[in-house]
Parts: sequence; C-alpha cells; structure tokens
Amino acid sequence: MNLHTVKEGLSATIGAIGVTGGLMRLQCIARGPRFMRAINYHDTPAREAENLDRHLAYLSRHFRGVNLEEVERFLEFGDWPHEKPGLMVTFDDGLRSNHDVALPLLVKHGFIGWFFVPVAFVDAPPAEQAEFAERASIRPGVAPPDGRLAMTWDELRALSTRHVVGCHTMTHRRLPASVPLDEMRGEIIDARREMELRMGCEIPAFCWVGGEEENYSREAATLIREAGFRVAFMTSSGPILPGMNPLQIQRTNIECDWPVHLLPFQMCGSMDLLHGARRRRVNELTGI
Repeated sequence: MNLHTVKEGLSATIGAIGVTGGLMRLQCIARGPRFMRAINYHDTPAREAENLDRHLAYLSRHFRGVNLEEVERFLEFGDWPHEKPGLMVTFDDGLRSNHDVALPLLVKHGFIGWFFVPVAFVDAPPAEQAEFAERASIRPGVAPPDGRLAMTWDELRALSTRHVVGCHTMTHRRLPASVPLDEMRGEIIDARREMELRMGCEIPAFCWVGGEEENYSREAATLIREAGFRVAFMTSSGPILPGMNPLQIQRTNIECDWPVHLLPFQMCGSMDLLHGARRRRVNELTGI
C-alpha cells in the first residue's frame, strides 16, 4: 500500500468525524489570516474538470488568491489586509491542459495561477512533445488530436497579463549537486534569459523540479539567486510566514483527481509535520 492510498483512507476517516476540519479552523485561529500557503498541481485533463472545480470551490472558502506583489509585501513587511489567508495555486510543467482546463476555473473562483514552464518543452514542435515529455519525466496524460501537450508562447504571454509565469528549468531537470556547474547554469540562468526573450517581460519566479531531498543543492540555490529570481518554490509543505526567505517558498502537492476530502488533510498542517525534518534540512542547504 503506497503513502497516497494511506493518506486517502486516513483523510476520509478522520474527515468524517470532523478532525481535519477542526485542524483547518485551529490553524486559522492560531495564526489568524496572516499566513499563506502554496499548492502545486501537474496535469489537469478535461475529464477531471468537475473535480478540479470542486477543489477550487473548497479552497476559495478558506483562502484568497495571491499575486507576486502581495507575496513580496507579505514576506518583507507582513502586509496582508484580508480576512482569509493567502493561497498560491501553482501548476508545474507548462502543460496545455493547465491553460485549457484549469485557467477558466481559476478565474471562476478568483485565484491567481502560477504556471511554471520548462523552456525546451514549450519550444519543442507538437509532434515531438510526447517524446520530450517521456524523456523528461513529464506526465501529461492523453495527447490531444493535434499532439500538442505544452502551452504555446502566445498563450503564456496572454497568461502573464493577469497570472504569473515562471521558470521550471530549461529541460525539466532535477538539480542535485552532481549536475555539472555549466549544465546547471544552463538550466537556471540561460533558461530565465530564454524565457524573457520569448515572453518579452521579466520572469520573476523559479520552481525546482522534483521535491526529493536529494535533488536540492547549494550550487543550484546560488545560481537561482544569481539569476535574479524574486521568488522560488520548493515542495516540502509548510506555512508561508512574514520574514521567510522568498527563495524558499514551500508548496504542498495536490493532484486534480484526488477526492476533495483529501484537501483539508493536506492543508491543515499534517503534511507540515510529516515533512518538517526534510524541510529544515533543505532550507539549511539552500539558504544562501
């Protein structure tokens, strides 16, 4: 039995007796609205649109969407004049389904989307994107009839007028210390430069590929700072509080086919405890 199956069963059981709902309320009582969270999705296929709609409806009852400037003011000054805590809804891998399916639902529920894109995936011709995805461990689900799996640069430019488009490396590559420095530079610094050329605007945000502890490194963290990113995202589940390092924003993974009752289990702080030791080690390693 894998960890996700255990979590799903446990969340259904304790949710039925009100434990996770109580923990969600306790979290807000303990901190008030002055905290944020970030979650990440991957593929959002049309067959899961109704379930994703339920996810975002649930999340909108408890959280408020956040844009880049609000995150920066909150981290630096603690400025958050809202009754609900903030939530960054992020999407990894630059998948077309995020544009076609998730985007209208984000707008419906009042959220800002944060879309993290591997540059070479978007650059690949549609006929080559399935092969690229397999090689790069991107899992897009069923390909549309035209074969195009990634968003286009035109779609991303349009997104950036309201939402946030960020860099997810050049080739969707994990960045452990074993990656040669010149290749790591290409995945971070060159990737940002290429994205800005194609987008015609600043790319302010970076997202590490993979949440495994061994795929973070001091070398990559140094290059992320050198590249000039204003914020960077990891995946070791934790609340976002004033004064935290903007290059160490932690996310909690959620996928659009998960039952809604799993969301409060993921968001109430249980995952923060589970990942606490790893999060501290990763933050210490990457805290340049």
